[in-house]
Amino acid sequence: MEPKGGHDAALTEIFAAFNEAWTRYWESYTRLQDSLYESLRAGREVAWLAATDEEKLREINQVQRELFSRMPRRLDYAPLGEVTQDLGGSRSKIADLQEALSREEQGCRDLEAAITLMKEKIDAMEKALTSANA
Repeated sequence: MEPKGGHDAALTEIFAAFNEAWTRYWESYTRLQDSLYESLRAGREVAWLAATDEEKLREINQVQRELFSRMPRRLDYAPLGEVTQDLGGSRSKIADLQEALSREEQGCRDLEAAITLMKEKIDAMEKALTSANA
């Protein structure tokens, strides 16, 4: 559906450029999500090393079950035919997107901090293991 008014060509070009950016964003998001699932699996296995006895193992498993139960599910595809193409509501949709991306930026900063912390703990574990085996 082509927008109405004197700016049809400009709007069409802007929306086409946005769609290219959105596709790039989505591909990046999917790669990151796949990577996060893989690192989560690997981290989960290392966490089990902390189980010094059966009770500790049960405790670690319980914490992990709780974390996994709160994990967001992967999105299912929803056809665009269900989305309204009314440009009258476009400002609120754009505002919603800007707000969501701002939250995502903060989430990325939080993730970076968590990754840094994990790397520090991994380095400490490797040094401890090296010292124990020396």
